[in-house]
Formats: sequence, structure tokens, C-alpha cells
Amino acid sequence: MRRWYLFLVLCVVALLVPIGAEAQKDTLVVALVSHAPTLDPHMHFERVGILVNINMFDSLLHKNTKLEYEPSLATSWKALSDTTWEFKLRTGVKFHSGDTLTAEDVKFSFDRVLEPGKEKKRSPQYGNVRAIKEVRIVSPDTVHIITDKPFPLLLERLVFFPIVPKKHIEKVGDQAFGETATAGTGPWKLIEWKRGQHIRLEAFDQHWRGKPAFKYLTFRFIPEVATQIAELKTGGVDIIRNVSADLVPDLKAHPQTYVSSGPILRTHYVHFDMRTEPFNKKLVRQAANYAIDRNAIVQKMMGGLGRVVPTVVHPAAFGYDPAVTPYPYDLKKAKELLAQAGYPNGVDITLHSAFVEFRPVFEAIAQMLTDVGIRTTAKMWDPGPAWNKFFQGEGKATHGYYGSWGYYSVFDADAILHPLYHTEPGGWVGKWYIRVEGLDQLIDQARSTVDQAVRKRTYSQILRMLKEESPSMFLFHQYDTLGISRKVEYQARGDEWLWLFSAKPKP
Repeated sequence: MRRWYLFLVLCVVALLVPIGAEAQKDTLVVALVSHAPTLDPHMHFERVGILVNINMFDSLLHKNTKLEYEPSLATSWKALSDTTWEFKLRTGVKFHSGDTLTAEDVKFSFDRVLEPGKEKKRSPQYGNVRAIKEVRIVSPDTVHIITDKPFPLLLERLVFFPIVPKKHIEKVGDQAFGETATAGTGPWKLIEWKRGQHIRLEAFDQHWRGKPAFKYLTFRFIPEVATQIAELKTGGVDIIRNVSADLVPDLKAHPQTYVSSGPILRTHYVHFDMRTEPFNKKLVRQAANYAIDRNAIVQKMMGGLGRVVPTVVHPAAFGYDPAVTPYPYDLKKAKELLAQAGYPNGVDITLHSAFVEFRPVFEAIAQMLTDVGIRTTAKMWDPGPAWNKFFQGEGKATHGYYGSWGYYSVFDADAILHPLYHTEPGGWVGKWYIRVEGLDQLIDQARSTVDQAVRKRTYSQILRMLKEESPSMFLFHQYDTLGISRKVEYQARGDEWLWLFSAKPKP
């Protein structure tokens, strides 16, 4: 049935592809299942938005394909003490607005996320950098970043912290900056954003790195996976993400496409709503974890392009402890725990997800839960409405939601523990769903010292607590699997970035 559907979509798309599209070798087209609600890089934390923003904005630091630090807007940096770092800025850098980068722009960029002196933190990225107490201007090309405590994650957090133009934003306002007048210092500048259709960018002639290989870069909104596949084969798009395992052989064999993949930090989970029944009971949360055959999902549904994780912390991240082992697949144990929790005849729940690329996995999880008596209705949402329902307002994903987290491409346990499990404002996800006493304090403790041995011991303590309390169903991490046109040279990165300055047309 699926093959027929793919065939029909392929035929329709072939008729829709503009005549001469294949000849447009100066344009690189990337398909995304959704777009972030804004182009303002400080006002969302969605991966689809980050993938667009990193091509429009520069940060102080960059990472190369080996994930090593490289200079970007900062040409050098050094620690002056445990809480003060000095950054020398690149001179002569231009924003797309025409303004020249200065230390004022760097200070302004941090201040608009940290909002010093205000109680309400409206940026969802606040938790990432809240340890920064002050950005002090030393000279037009030198800043000191001062943290309230030793902050071991500072350099990692600066790899994606886009610097924005102070004068330009004060002139056009935040709303226009996020919609029509977006301006960074990155390789491409905004031409047009048609919501629900595409974002079109043009190479910025004055970029300090020089010109990218493709003059135009377009991000198309294509929510249907089958349509993405068909568009890739017919030349409508050049790169698609999250290719499922069953489609990999087809794309590898197709004359117009190839596949590039590699392990990434992105970790899958089901977050339980601990405020209400049945997941306010630890035994039910543990029963759910025993109910899932993770290895079968990874091997049979993902073609082996993933690995089971004991909790949510990735083996490649600092803080991972191999002594903490995954929940085994044990149906008998799951049913026993459910009965002990007061549900001998089972319980009905609804789980939500907007993870359209992994819908079959979501449905398999729902069936496995149902098999032990946690009778699950799996409800899929469009990404936009799901964002509002799960993360804004009151976190209304009762009884829980299936999703994934990419660590902001930061290889440290804090990058997933703080946003998903810390309950303070700015912790963002955790504040709605998580009720684990003592967890906040441990997360704060681990991010407030540069003593790596202390941090490791603290994270081991956290991982044991997470497994015992089970605020989530812990699943697996995935590979980044890109489908790419044979007319384009590009490779998947370990940090899940689409850094398209590296993309080149093939002859």
C-alpha cells in the first residue's frame, strides 16, 4: 500500500516540478517538516529553526566537522579566572543590515535573552545561558563574559548563541526582526519567508568567510515524508532529513540520490505528566519502562541506526555512566507493577506527538503499552499546534508526549537534563511535567563547578535517580540520516547541524 502511495505521489510531484528546475544549480533546496514560529534566533529552541538560523547568523565560536572549536565572530578567547572569560572580536564584520559588528552588539545579544532586572524570561533559551551574570564591554573589539559561578559549559553554549544587530533591532522592532527584517552576519541573508511554504535566502556578498558555493538557499515546508522522498527523487529538493530505515535502501539505489548518516546526540523519550493519574505514581512509570522492547524498535524499525540509552543521557555526552543500565523488556514485571499501583484491570491514557518522521515508532510504543494494560491512544499533532500545546501555556500534553531532544548539539548531560527536567522558569519543558524532589538541586550543582570529577559523580547520582523515579520512558538515540541529491556534495554531521556553507554542487 505504501509503495503505491509513494508511486502516486511521485507522479504528481513530477508534474509539479517547474520546468528548468534541474538547471538551477545556484540554488540548494532543503526540506523541513515544519518551520519555527520566528526567524529570531533567540526566541525559539526548535531544531528546524536552528538549522535555518545557523546559516543566517554567526556566533562567537564555531565547530568544524570534527566538532572542534574554531574562531567565528571571536578570533580568540581565554579564561581570566573561574568566572571571567575574555573574547577578542573579529573586526570589519558586517551585518546584513549594513551595520558593523561591535562589542555593543555582543552585549545586546546576551542582554535580550537574560533580560537583566526583569523577572519574566520570555526567551526559551534563557536556561542555556542563565549562568552568565554580565557581558562587560572592555573596548569596541573586546568583551568579558562574567558568570555568577564557575560555568563549565560556557564555550559549548556559545557555539550556538547568535549575535544580532543592536541598532537594527532597535530600529525595526522585535516582531519585524523575527519575521521580515531578520539580519545576522551569516553566509546567507533573508529574501522571503512565506509561512507554511518556504524561506528563501541569498548569499551575503560581504560575509567574512567569503561566498558560499550556492548563491541561493531555500528551506521548503514539506510535512509529508512521502512527498519529501518524491521531491528528492525528482529534483524538487536536494536534502531531506530523518530518512526512515525502510526507505534507506531505495534512496541508496536510486540514480538521483544517496544517503549520508552518522550517530548524533538526539535522544528519544516519552515524557510523563507527573501531575495527574496514572503517571503521578512511580510504579506506573516504571511499568511503562518495562513494557517497551527498545532493542526491537532500534533493530527492526530503525535498521540498527540507533542505540538504546539507559536514561536520556547519551553515551557520547559528558556525564554518561555505563554502570546505569537500561530497563529490560519484561512484560510480566510491567503487569505486576501496574497491578500494585492499583490498576489490576489496566488504565486508559492518551499520548501526544508531533514527531511526524517517527510516527510508526510512536504507534509501536502505544501498542506495547497497551499489551501490558496501559491502553494507549496515540494522537499525532501538526508541529505548530503541538508546540503551543506541549510547551506553552500550561503544558497540556496529558498524559504525556513522545518526542526527542538534540542537546542543542552540546556534548554534556546538562544540555538535556536542564531543559527537560529542571522545573524553574527557563527549564521550559520540565517545569510542566516533572515532579522529582531534589533533582533541581543536583542539576544546579553539576553545572556550577569546573571540577570534572565532582560533575561526573553528580551526574551518576542524577542518572540513578532518573531511572528509579522514571519521570520519562527512556528509549534510544538515533542517527542523523540525510537523503541527498547526487548533484550535491554534503555529509551528515555529528552535531546534527545543516551547516550548508560546506555544501557544494557536483559537476
